[in-house]
Amino acid sequence: MERMFKKILSLSLLLSAVGAQAECNTGSCSTGSGSTTSSGTIHSVTPTIVVRSPGANAVRRMIQSVGHLNKADMDKVYGTVAFTPEYTRSFNSSDLADCLFGACALKVQGSGVANRDENALLADYFYLPTDYQSTLRIDPVIQTFSVDMFGWIGLDEWVEGLYAWVQFPVTWSKWDLGFCESGITTGTESHVAGYFTPDVLARSELLNSASDFFKGSAPKDQSQSNGSIGTDRTVTFNGLKCGKIGCDDNSVTTVPEVRFALGWNFLLQDDYHMGLNIQASGPSGKKANHDFLFSVQNGNDGHWELGGAVDAHFILWRSDDENSHFGFYLDANFTHLFNSCQERCFDLCEKPLSRYMLAEKLIANTDVATDLVAGGATIVTTTTATYQFAGIFAPVANVTSTNLDVSVGVQADVVAMFNYTNGGWSWDLGYNFWYRSCEKFHTECSKFEENTWALKGDSQVYGFNRGINGLSAVENSLPLSATQKDATITHGLNAGQTLPLTNPKVDNPQLAFAAVSGFPLNSLRTTAVQQQVNTSITPVFIQKSDINFARNSGLSNKVFTHVGYNWINREDVIPYVGVGFEAEFGSGHGSDCNDCESECGKTCDTGCDESLNGNCVRCSLSQWGIWIRGGVSFN
Repeated sequence: MERMFKKILSLSLLLSAVGAQAECNTGSCSTGSGSTTSSGTIHSVTPTIVVRSPGANAVRRMIQSVGHLNKADMDKVYGTVAFTPEYTRSFNSSDLADCLFGACALKVQGSGVANRDENALLADYFYLPTDYQSTLRIDPVIQTFSVDMFGWIGLDEWVEGLYAWVQFPVTWSKWDLGFCESGITTGTESHVAGYFTPDVLARSELLNSASDFFKGSAPKDQSQSNGSIGTDRTVTFNGLKCGKIGCDDNSVTTVPEVRFALGWNFLLQDDYHMGLNIQASGPSGKKANHDFLFSVQNGNDGHWELGGAVDAHFILWRSDDENSHFGFYLDANFTHLFNSCQERCFDLCEKPLSRYMLAEKLIANTDVATDLVAGGATIVTTTTATYQFAGIFAPVANVTSTNLDVSVGVQADVVAMFNYTNGGWSWDLGYNFWYRSCEKFHTECSKFEENTWALKGDSQVYGFNRGINGLSAVENSLPLSATQKDATITHGLNAGQTLPLTNPKVDNPQLAFAAVSGFPLNSLRTTAVQQQVNTSITPVFIQKSDINFARNSGLSNKVFTHVGYNWINREDVIPYVGVGFEAEFGSGHGSDCNDCESECGKTCDTGCDESLNGNCVRCSLSQWGIWIRGGVSFN
């Protein structure tokens, strides 16, 4: 037995190493730019991965259980206690990367890169220079080591067929996103005056890499000249606060959950039985920290569970001497996962990865000295702008971050197994189906700031009043209200246009004037040449209805086998030991057509005090596992 276990373990580790090497590094998924536009070239992605809890595993209760449970004609208490150490490792790195990013390799390029890849993430959003370039690679791996403890007791002394069981694993989990950035060209270009700040934003003030942005770093606040209006302007750059990559403790050891049941076998004979149970699970593991994109989750994410199961067996063949038999065994479990309070952040509808875009904060225009007007060629026809840039930037993830009550309608864990027993030897061969229905979200309307944040895109956020005919030496900077609702993670809208610094493609563009002086606002600060800048006379804000409240579901198919030996010659106490292997195959990336226009042409549900249902994305873990099992039965 020991030699067999060593062989299986060695083979499994070899296959794991080969598979891990082949996933992303040798091009089993897209290793180029990846398609990350919102033009329908990729599916929706999810900002959260929800996996099967180590405690939701009926296979561990069934292996080597034949002859120890559900005995007929018992008039006393009997039972078994088993310990199952198991190591598992995921092998679908490309699928997980696809769920999170749409690819396992993505280019990052600034807006000023020559022959820029149209599918590259826009480096400007990451507080990087316009000539910055790099490649991001993602190779996620999840590992667990569990010691599953299972105790089953038959209570026939009280009621024939009555039983109870408890199951709880002690589990170490490690989640590694495998995120790295390579091929970095740091760039030397500064951002022009008006793009982020009233003055030129020097390269030295920007971040050094995209990795720094994803860790939550941001440039320091900038205090810059405002010309003759008076006080300097302060521009604040907020770092990523939700969906970060790195810095989190990515391993944890806990008891993920405690699962217990009380059941009754209403049919109970030597060659068959059928029973029902009611079962519950209490959360005791670590909930995911949604400040981080790939935070370790060890348990069922804080959900209490309640449900039931049906279990049965039927002996298909028995030898004349009754020393050998072959049978079919079934254990079908169904539970509901109750509300768990969680914090998550989301993309916007029709904009995959938009959580990493940059938003600008606007405030109502109440300062007459800095009022903007916008309109036609004459000052007479202009109207006063109602909003102005507030001097604050933040990633969209910060804006869409919210607290939610999350529930799951049903989780199914169904095991069908064949067993062959010959004397003390036992061989199990089976199939496990696991399914988790789509999450249900509930939240309150008051938790989202309406008419506050908008997409910056590549718009200029400041214009410049240079006095009569642009000849004054005084250069007053005035905040605009320029927004770009159609910008995406890969590009803004002004790039490639004639005079892009004049904001030709902002929302509802009108030429901007200074309300007090009536002078046109220039797009350039350092020249007398007039290139009048546009503003959005009616800016377009990010509304709650724009958020894609993406949910998760899961589905996997597992095959397993187990070989064990039972010391059946003993009477009152029967020890047993065995070894087994499993391979679980998560279903491929999929998105159900539910309520959000990014997939189905529907409108995202605003759902005040009701369910907020965006896309339902199915991302399930594929993994292999190897275990040994030891236990003892008592009569």
